[in-house]
Amino acid sequence: MSKFCSNCGKEVNENQDVCLNCGVRINSNTVVNSTEDKVDKNASVGFILGLISIIAWFIPLFGYPVTVCGIVFSSKGLKSKTQRGKALAGLILSIVFLVFSFINSIMGVIMNLAFYY
Repeated sequence: MSKFCSNCGKEVNENQDVCLNCGVRINSNTVVNSTEDKVDKNASVGFILGLISIIAWFIPLFGYPVTVCGIVFSSKGLKSKTQRGKALAGLILSIVFLVFSFINSIMGVIMNLAFYY
């Protein structure tokens, strides 16, 4: 399993005492993250953004960035072994509400055109 320096994020060997990239001492007090932890966080963030997109689509200005970020994080989180279901749920929610944001935008344009003409 790969390990990463908690300071700079570069990969380090388990028997290294010092990160060769940034020089930070790696010992029992230094937290070293694995790639699985990062993937699990991406899955959780994607799921949370998927839930936020349920509300954000009402205002497409917020709906588009929230749903796109949810899709990106959820896609990265699909590599997780333990959080794959959460990432998949976030991905589905984000895609569905991206479509809703798009429909809401089109409806807004149509309603404005009908109002002025």
